Order: sequence, then C-alpha cells, then structure tokens
Amino acid sequence: MKKFILTSVLFLTSLCFVSAQQVKLSFNPEKGSKYEYHTETTNNIKTMVMGQEILAEMAMGVTYLMEIIDKEEDTTTMQFTYNGIAYAVSSSFMKMEYDSKKPNENPSDIDIMLSKMFSEMLGKSFVAVFAADGTTLSLTGMETIGENMTNAIAGDGQMLAQLGAQMKQQFSGDAVKNMFEQSFKFYPANPVRTGNSWNTEIATTLNNFSVISKTKYTLKSVNRGVATITFVTKMDMNPETSLMEGEFVGTQTGTMGIDTKTGIPLTLNASSKMNGVVKASGVDVQMVFESTTKTTTKKIE
Repeated sequence: MKKFILTSVLFLTSLCFVSAQQVKLSFNPEKGSKYEYHTETTNNIKTMVMGQEILAEMAMGVTYLMEIIDKEEDTTTMQFTYNGIAYAVSSSFMKMEYDSKKPNENPSDIDIMLSKMFSEMLGKSFVAVFAADGTTLSLTGMETIGENMTNAIAGDGQMLAQLGAQMKQQFSGDAVKNMFEQSFKFYPANPVRTGNSWNTEIATTLNNFSVISKTKYTLKSVNRGVATITFVTKMDMNPETSLMEGEFVGTQTGTMGIDTKTGIPLTLNASSKMNGVVKASGVDVQMVFESTTKTTTKKIE
C-alpha cells in the first residue's frame, strides 16, 4: 500500500511538473525543410438592400508547397508555390467555379475566365520573409503573378475584365500578406505555461476596408511536441473610401495545434461572424458574414 501511494504521488508530481513547464513558441522552421500547406475557407454572406435579401456563398481552397529557403537568427525566408486551387461562388445573380484538380466539363464564360486566371497561378511562386513572432516582413512575387492573371483575360470583354480585376484584388500581395498575418502572427513574446494567455493586435487594409483584429490566445495543453492553443478575436472593419461609410464588427473563435520545435501551425480550425451596415450612394446596405477556416500543414520528408 505504501509503495502504491508513493508511486501515485510521484506520478501526480510529474504531471504537475510537466504542466508547469514553460514552452517557447516562435516561428523557427529549419532551412531546407518543406511542407504542404493547405487552407480552406467558406463564406456565407447575407445582404439586405431596400428590403431585398441577397444570399451568396463563396468557397476557396489553396494548396501551397512551402519551402524554407533561408534562415537567419530572427528571420525566416519561405517560398510558396501554388500546387492546387479551388474556387466557387454561388448567388442569385451568378455562379462560377474552378478546381485545378477537377476540370469543369461544361464551363460558362465566367468559368473559362477563372480557368485562364488561376492557370497563371499554378506552379508559380512568391517569397515571404517572416519574423520570429510571425510578422510578415515582406512579400515579393505576387505582383508578377497578378499581372499575368490580368493579361490572361485581356480582350474577354469589359464585364469579365471588371470581374477579373476584383478576382485579382482577392489574390493580391496585400490580400496574401493579410492571410499570413492572420495565420502566423500569434507567437507570444515570452515563454508560456499551460493556462497562460497573451494578446496581439493586427491592423490591415483589405478590399478598401481597414481591419483591426484584437486576439486573446490561451495555451491549453502541450502533448507530444504539439501545443494546443485556443483564441478569440474581436474584429472591426471600416471603409477607407469616401464612397461608403459605416462599420462591421464581429468575433472569431478557434483552435490551433503548433509544433513546439519549429513553431509551424499544424492545424487550425476557426469560425467567425461579422455584421454591420454601410451606406453607399445614400442607400443603407446591411450585411452579415459567417465564415469557417481550416488549415493543415504536413512536412514533406
């Protein structure tokens, strides 16, 4: 009995020791390592204009080959290559879709436009430099990719050209940088223990809107080299153009799994909801956004 009690005490003591251990989380992958990085996002948008309700759904999936091509003490340089793209929009006004792995057998004119644009992205690369806290210090190469996307649909007509310009903006360097800021800029400044929380604030510009995101992260557990982190984000969006005024506010919640050795986010699952009213040309437009995001990262041996 005494031996059993002693063993139990030692076991419980070891558990307490493990839970009390500090872990240093930073973006620190090894030079030369390669990963497959896949992200999926689904957006459901409800718009109310002059008493009329408009529903739209957008789904996007992108797969990158992520290669660490240079490593300094405080920075990591990574090359991202587009390996797969899926994109679909459905509403009462239009439907368009593209999947690089499943060609459309009966494409519309808009589908053909998407195919031309996204084909210019497949196999193309851009380079991003990250700080140890996940900040995107620079991003180069997307400008050339964007120009190739625009040139691919030159002469397809004014309406498709305008739609193509909107698509190009969604995949612009600023949009990609914003995505990386949301995905990687979360590392705490100091070592943390289970139960510890820390905060970040990110200010970006996206599609003529200023976006401020304030996030609280909490380390829930560390098990077999994977840190599980939960987060809650308060978001505030305001138009930056004189043609609109108003505000959108919302919340995002989610969970991440982080490799404690490299800092690579292995998994992310998040859901968010935003709503608000903007006034454009004297007309009030009420909108509700609901979205889900899922990312996975796998090391390529």
